[in-house]
Amino acid sequence: MAKTILIPTDFTVESLNLAKIALQNNQDKGESLRIILVYGQWVSTSINDLLFYSKAKVLEKLESEEFKSSCQMLLGKYENTIEQMSIDIFSGTNQNAFENYLLGNKVTEAYISPNYKFKLKNSSSFDLIPYLNKSKLSLIKVNWKTSTILDQENSKDELSALFFNHGQMAH
Repeated sequence: MAKTILIPTDFTVESLNLAKIALQNNQDKGESLRIILVYGQWVSTSINDLLFYSKAKVLEKLESEEFKSSCQMLLGKYENTIEQMSIDIFSGTNQNAFENYLLGNKVTEAYISPNYKFKLKNSSSFDLIPYLNKSKLSLIKVNWKTSTILDQENSKDELSALFFNHGQMAH
């Protein structure tokens, strides 16, 4: 059975570093992984909005081409480790709803970075970190500043910072 890891995301390439670190930490363990990239966004209470709500359309608006390309690169690089990688939206309103989300998706651990500030896309977006900190889930906290990927790269080129280290392909 595959291990399921939750990674909070804000649809920036930089936020995918948590996924990359999770994959690197689990690559040699020989088990397949299910990665769920999750974004927090409340759903409108308007009846018209609810009638025509489509999670796929919401995700399409949130994802940039750079983010999609980076996800494809991760899938290609870790194809032997990743059983499934999905992107989802959590729209619950309390901790109990979040615990049920974790249980329903069989999440066993999550990776977070205490020093990374998520870039929320709109006024109905929210940070998942408080939910994760209160959960009973096994949390792996990653210090962004000690990441061997980002601490020496220029933040203007986030895509190459994720996959390259000093001009060499990151392994």
